[in-house]
Amino acid sequence: MDITKEIERQTQELQKKLALLSDNNLQELVTKKAALETELADIEAKISNTCKLLGISTSGASSPARSERRTRMGGDVIRAKITEVLKASPQGLSQIDIAKQTGVSYASVINFLKDNQDTIRTEGDRKSKLVFLK
Repeated sequence: MDITKEIERQTQELQKKLALLSDNNLQELVTKKAALETELADIEAKISNTCKLLGISTSGASSPARSERRTRMGGDVIRAKITEVLKASPQGLSQIDIAKQTGVSYASVINFLKDNQDTIRTEGDRKSKLVFLK
């Protein structure tokens, strides 16, 4: 391959990249985004004020992004809730019923039952499985 042809090819590639960069109006897009974010904040403030005047909760009206972190249940809390529900049900409960009555996720209930087989007794298979305290 001739060196001049290689230089021409590289020059054309660089010119294409330069054209892409010059056509890209990144700074303009960033300023437009900032303006839209401030406009959105103003609209959310108006919604909040209107809801306060009407005595309505703004939980459904605000943006879907959460401002606070989700709280997690510790192992002791899960143990206490499941034990309490099982003590109140001597006839036994299914895993789904335990999850519904305690507010603990179904996956956490299953993990708790696997980790605490020494205090939990089960009867039945699959969908007819009932859980009891020992």
